[in-house]
Amino acid sequence: MALQAVFAVYGALRGGNQDNTEAADVTVALQEQFAEHPNGVVTINDHTMGGDPAVGVEKHFGAIVKVDGVPTPFACLQNQTIDFS
Repeated sequence: MALQAVFAVYGALRGGNQDNTEAADVTVALQEQFAEHPNGVVTINDHTMGGDPAVGVEKHFGAIVKVDGVPTPFACLQNQTIDFS
C-alpha cells in the first residue's frame, strides 16, 4: 500500500468567521506520519500535525491522499483516528 499526502490542512474558523481562519498546511506532517505508521492508521491531533494553529478551539482536518495512486478525500475532527489504507 502506497500513501502520498497531496494536500492536508488542520485548523479552525474561530467563531465560524472566514476572516478568522487559523489553519495550517500539514501536508508534510501527514506524510511524516505515514512514514512512522506504515499501516496507514493516524490519530489527528496537535502533536501529530506539528502544533496547534488555533489554541482553545476544536480543530478540523481535511486531506487529499493518493492511496495506491488514487486521489481520495479524508476528513475528521481533532483527536479522531483515520485509517488511510
